[in-house]
Amino acid sequence: MRRIYLAILVVAILVFSSCAQPPAEVPTPETTPPAETIPPPPTPPPDTTPPSTISGLVACNAYDGRVNVWWDKSAAEDFDHYNIYLNKAEMVDVTGIKAIQQIKDIATNTYQATGLEDGTKYYFAVTVVDKSGNENKLVASVSATPGPMPSGTVDPDIEVDVYQPDRVWAGTTLLADNHILERPRIIEVNMLGEIVWQYLLPVNLKQYTNPGLDVELLPNNNILFVLPRNGVYEMERSGKVVWSYLTSKIDHDADRLPNGNTIFVFGGYDQKSDAQVTEVNPKGDIVWTWYAKDHFDKAPYKDIYDEGWTHANAVTRLTNGNTLISLRNFNFVVEVDPKGTVVRTYGEGVFVNQHDPEVLPNGNILMANHGKPNRAIEFDPKTGKIVWQSAGFEQDASPVRDANRLPNGNTLITGTTEIVEVTPEGEIVWRLGLQGVSFSGQEAASLGFYKADRIGIVLP
Repeated sequence: MRRIYLAILVVAILVFSSCAQPPAEVPTPETTPPAETIPPPPTPPPDTTPPSTISGLVACNAYDGRVNVWWDKSAAEDFDHYNIYLNKAEMVDVTGIKAIQQIKDIATNTYQATGLEDGTKYYFAVTVVDKSGNENKLVASVSATPGPMPSGTVDPDIEVDVYQPDRVWAGTTLLADNHILERPRIIEVNMLGEIVWQYLLPVNLKQYTNPGLDVELLPNNNILFVLPRNGVYEMERSGKVVWSYLTSKIDHDADRLPNGNTIFVFGGYDQKSDAQVTEVNPKGDIVWTWYAKDHFDKAPYKDIYDEGWTHANAVTRLTNGNTLISLRNFNFVVEVDPKGTVVRTYGEGVFVNQHDPEVLPNGNILMANHGKPNRAIEFDPKTGKIVWQSAGFEQDASPVRDANRLPNGNTLITGTTEIVEVTPEGEIVWRLGLQGVSFSGQEAASLGFYKADRIGIVLP
């Protein structure tokens, strides 16, 4: 019994001793060891790279103390604004020069400077500033000299009803005007439509106006013009003819080449035996010809006939030495090398009775296209697709036969009863039209306007 009692006592002492021990310390927030600290990401270095320099900068006299400036839209993703600079000396670095204007809209790529002094040359530069304030201050400036608009004589048949002075490539417009059958003439008009110079065809020549009374200004300020089925002429502003090449196998288009030769087409009622393109030197010697029969006297072209076999209506000598020829009836343009070999055709399945194709600096081809409706189109020969087109012309302004890209990116388009300048977005910023004059049937093809060129100066 004593042993049982001692055993119970020992157990009790052990239990009491265990309960008397203080509990183990529980960590508290104050005593929790700190977690491993993650350092903040490093601060990125400040952006110090300026946006790319502006391209496509051009300027022109907008008359009466104004100059219009255009440039290519910036592609900077962090664009903030354009800076416009003006100086009376050429600028290569705008450091220290205060901008005359800031433009916050990246899509606004035109500016008109006003309050300038006529007769004074001004230089313009445009830069891009990003949201970090970076700006490339090294520039290539362009110049323009404002001056008064040349005055002319009002013709009641001709009116300019749209004219936005801050958005046009200002100058004079040279064209053949055949809206009065008994008074065919070559005229030059100012931006208001006033006639500042004209040449009336003499009586013995006025019957030679169709198809294609083509006119162009030469670098020496003389005028080169085609009288269909009669010849090509160069004359001074006084009306004095200083050179001519007479032939009945000519119409539509002629160009003076850099080497002094003249190249022209024949397509109005052309036969397979005819040369569609002829090049002559200043002496009148034929130095080059091209015959469509050597390449296209086969199906599906050999049996085509519409006012001629090919109705070739334009020719252009390219910078690579090849020649671009518009074959209207075949609905395509052909490029041939100096030997006359066809290098390539353009526009099959896209062009419709195309007129006056010209190759743009970007390699695309701009022309008047006679789809329904008539319009100007820009064609990418690499993809075979139309990449730009104007709005269609109304029936009474068709056919449309000429489209020229202006230095500011606008396009001058000539229809039978109106000539328009449109922006790349298609907005009409200048329009010259015949008032109270309309044509019907074949008259629309033979009368009215044919081609027009915008030129920047008038030299009496």
